[in-house]
Amino acid sequence: MRIAGIGETLIQREPAAQRPANGAFGEVFEKMIDSVNDSQIKATQAVKDFALGKIENVHDLILAEVEADTSFRMLAQTRNKLVEAYKEIMRMQI
Repeated sequence: MRIAGIGETLIQREPAAQRPANGAFGEVFEKMIDSVNDSQIKATQAVKDFALGKIENVHDLILAEVEADTSFRMLAQTRNKLVEAYKEIMRMQI
């Protein structure tokens, strides 16, 4: 996984809220990943705007950062649980 450096933008995709989810697991998980990506992009933009003096409210900056961090941690934990479930299934004897 590549992490964007300072001044770089993350992958710009169509916002997750605009894409329909038909309920298939892959689509739901993809929408979740896109939602996390959107929050990361918002947080990065908030940091840039704060550094450039476009926003003066530190509360909005911290809120965007915490939201991005929390959503990323939740995605990581979801992935970890999925990997654990997969490993458990693979250990089952038939």
